[in-house]
Amino acid sequence: MNAPVSPELSTSPPSSRLRSSREDPIEQGGPPSAVDRSAALTPAVIGTVLVIVAGWLLLSTVPRTLDEERAFAAAPGCPVAEVSMECRHTVAATVTSAAADHRHRSTYYWLGFGHVQDGPGPLSGRLKSSPLGTGSPKRPALAPRRVKMDGRAPVFAAVRPGSGLRLTYWRGEVRYVEFQGLRQYTAADPRGGYRLPLAAALVLLSVGGACLRSAYCWVRRAEPPAHEPWRLTVPLAAVLLISCFAFGTPWVTGGVPTALLLTAVGAVPVLAGAAWLTRRHHRRTTDTIRVTPLAPLGEVCFPGTILGEVPYSHEGFGHLVAAPGLLASTPDPAGRFARRPVPRTLTAVRVRPPYWTDPGPRPAPGAQVVECRDGATPVYVVTEQRYTALVLGALRRPAEAQLRVGSGTART
Repeated sequence: MNAPVSPELSTSPPSSRLRSSREDPIEQGGPPSAVDRSAALTPAVIGTVLVIVAGWLLLSTVPRTLDEERAFAAAPGCPVAEVSMECRHTVAATVTSAAADHRHRSTYYWLGFGHVQDGPGPLSGRLKSSPLGTGSPKRPALAPRRVKMDGRAPVFAAVRPGSGLRLTYWRGEVRYVEFQGLRQYTAADPRGGYRLPLAAALVLLSVGGACLRSAYCWVRRAEPPAHEPWRLTVPLAAVLLISCFAFGTPWVTGGVPTALLLTAVGAVPVLAGAAWLTRRHHRRTTDTIRVTPLAPLGEVCFPGTILGEVPYSHEGFGHLVAAPGLLASTPDPAGRFARRPVPRTLTAVRVRPPYWTDPGPRPAPGAQVVECRDGATPVYVVTEQRYTALVLGALRRPAEAQLRVGSGTART
């Protein structure tokens, strides 16, 4: 067998096409196809789920944590005669241990306690409502064995086993501890509890909105779906910047409205920059490739497929046979049997990179697509870059062929 032919391909500036300007190219717009709707389904579902979760966080979790923070700030101290869940109850305790737990590059600080001593006076209302819940007012109250502190300073670093301090309960949990005029809150501190769910909601809204926009573009074809790196990197960079900024705003602001406003203000320049880059790429780039047709003297067999709703497009036919005035698909790598020749009505429109919305499996990197038309039906011939010129030469009439190379039958 002869070696495979590698014709010279020439690529030129964007405006060139294979066909005369009088001929209409295959339109990429128009009503969305079934392929477009199928490609848009996954990002649409993901975006909808993310937006729903973000809405639940914003409308349910964040208001609940804000109500808890306000209730804690307004809670008075418990009266001596009665302890309830809605007031702050302070007891004395003795430190039994102070341990720093190191796990996965994080450190957790724990204070351990022994028996506690209530303040003066009877606590008749503590049977069911006390955070200590001992079950009998005469039995000694027991504090939790240990409490997770919010950081190391100032109390955790100052106390030692045997030190006496005071624990303040609210709604059944130790909220802060005091030692010699120092106060340190525990991990159950309700202040600022809205920040984490708000930050998560803003990130989910950013990513969910990007997914929904992606689905909209698939369906409406707001932009050509070519395999170009900037079409993926520009949106991803914009979503990443907005998400990181949105996650940080609740931690540097003092409330929900300020965090939302700051997130919106920060997203404007990012979206403007992404839109500018997109318009710039649209004006400066095109996916039309100029290729000089090359017709072999004999038959040449090489990898390639024909895609489209035409009778000569068959699954499993992964090779093409090119000759002067002949282009056929075949499953045989030698190109000897089961040939399905294309009709003379098949006309080349242009050469371009693969599109995400092209039918069939995703082609290998470096492949090119010869857009054709068989009457009103679009047909796509997918092959390696070095064989594109042979496809164009085979689709031309023998009298029109300008270049002829090789002889016999060659295969890869």
